[in-house]
Amino acid sequence: MRNTKQYFFIYGGRYVKKFILIIVFLGLFGGLIYFMTPQSENSKHKPTEQIKISKMLQTYNEEKHKADLYGDNYVLWLNEANSKTLNPDNIDSITKPNKEKNKYENHFFGYQFSYPSNWLVDNHQASSYTRFFTKDFRVDIFVQDVKKAWTSSDGYISSTIKTLKPYITSDTEWSQNGYSIRKIDYNRPLIKGIKNDLNYYSYYFITEGKLVYTFQVKTKQELLKQTNKQMTELVSDFKTTTPIDMNLNEKVKAFNKNPDVMLQHKNKTLNIPKNHFMMGVYMPKPLEIKELESFSQNHIGAQMFYKPVNSDYDIYVEQLVIENRLPMVTFLFEKANSDEQQNVTMEILNGEFDSNFLSWVNGIKKTEAPVFLRLGNEMNGKWSAWSHKNIYNDPDLYKLSFKHITDIFRKNEVENAYFVWNPNNFSAPYFEWNEGAVYYPGDNYVDFVGMTSYNFGKTKWNDFQSIEDLYEDLYWNYSRSFFAKPLIIGEFGSVEYGGDKAQWILDVFNKIPSKYPNIKAAFWFDETHGKYNLKIKTSPESANAFKEGMNKDEVIKSLQDTKIAEAAH
Repeated sequence: MRNTKQYFFIYGGRYVKKFILIIVFLGLFGGLIYFMTPQSENSKHKPTEQIKISKMLQTYNEEKHKADLYGDNYVLWLNEANSKTLNPDNIDSITKPNKEKNKYENHFFGYQFSYPSNWLVDNHQASSYTRFFTKDFRVDIFVQDVKKAWTSSDGYISSTIKTLKPYITSDTEWSQNGYSIRKIDYNRPLIKGIKNDLNYYSYYFITEGKLVYTFQVKTKQELLKQTNKQMTELVSDFKTTTPIDMNLNEKVKAFNKNPDVMLQHKNKTLNIPKNHFMMGVYMPKPLEIKELESFSQNHIGAQMFYKPVNSDYDIYVEQLVIENRLPMVTFLFEKANSDEQQNVTMEILNGEFDSNFLSWVNGIKKTEAPVFLRLGNEMNGKWSAWSHKNIYNDPDLYKLSFKHITDIFRKNEVENAYFVWNPNNFSAPYFEWNEGAVYYPGDNYVDFVGMTSYNFGKTKWNDFQSIEDLYEDLYWNYSRSFFAKPLIIGEFGSVEYGGDKAQWILDVFNKIPSKYPNIKAAFWFDETHGKYNLKIKTSPESANAFKEGMNKDEVIKSLQDTKIAEAAH
């Protein structure tokens, strides 16, 4: 505005009429364009949702174009690098001593080295791992304290490569700069569903005392000579430094996210205000949830059920929506009625279940209500067929399969499908390269981050654990590591023996909305698991505690009809 006024002041009023005529003409022309452009009913009444759809489609199309040019891995890594965390500012540093090389120092773990200046850096999870990458190469770096994993350096390396033995092509050892170094090369078959697939790998294990600095390299065959040269230079320059003791969660605790969640669609709306959460359950028999509602005299707001990836749309989703329940479908990366589960991740990437997912696209879209899709949960546990043991120790394959499924929904404009990423609270094997954060596909593909932790009572490993024992550290670590996302508890539950389960249940209802407000939903696993009876009503005291908790105002008990929700706001 200052420039316009200055223009009038200097050049006088003789241009004013011309200027006004131009402005009027542009305004009329713009208005004519607007009214000549077709406007859908949704865009007239719900501009927020239309902006969301446009952004979603634009992101999908942009990523597809990049993938066509550079490959799927590169698009994935770029998205991961741009995902939000709230780590300490001094966790690492990068300096540029010359044009050819940059210097990286991780102050949290205590190591440094020089690397080619054309490598991109993903340090958003520097307290877990750091990545350097180009479109045809990546190296992920982990630091393993073998004592914390109850093993030795040799035991750690042996466990790491255990499932890779059929694919190993070379294994060499040497000493350099006071470190013991071991390099292991392996490769796998190309996966046709991955654009510019990179199927050649190397591990560099640099051992100093109880610490093993682990470098996993991934590239393609044509670049092996160049990659080996660059990594040889990097390893020769590698030095350990004194780690800086830092409180990783100090910043996120000061912030403590307390979001309002409003997922509004034409038929149903999910509204979870600040300091509220929705209680959900997993109950394999639909009649059981009715009985629980009758007992508690409250409506259960959400229900989770499981599906294999080769299943078509289940109209049970529609029944849940009719009952004003939020459906959460957990897709296990396995096939129904099959003994061949080891290649399912690769089959997802090759599009073998696309027709199944397209049936879910059409079904979910028709509900016009929010539906949660939890994809391949507990990927960091060796009990899962889609864990490291069947993906060549390459978490990219899990992440690309997650992205493959979300892309089917994004491409088909399914705005009411929300994607949940949900690792287990502990990893098996219990190594840094297998931690949950390593499997995070990036903020573009995840809507909610799930947590899973159970109280199995007094065992030889643990005492009876309170809700705070289970979720205090997990909550803050996830809130820091996945800062852009609201949290849910994808599965949880408690047994009776060893403690006071009734009080445990009351603590769930009291602590989540007050102490852990970024948790917006929690799904009780109401079933037996081996010898552990995790059902809610295992005693009159526990049943009554659940009933008391469900009476709380902070518990969201149902989806809303959108017309009613709009009127209320």
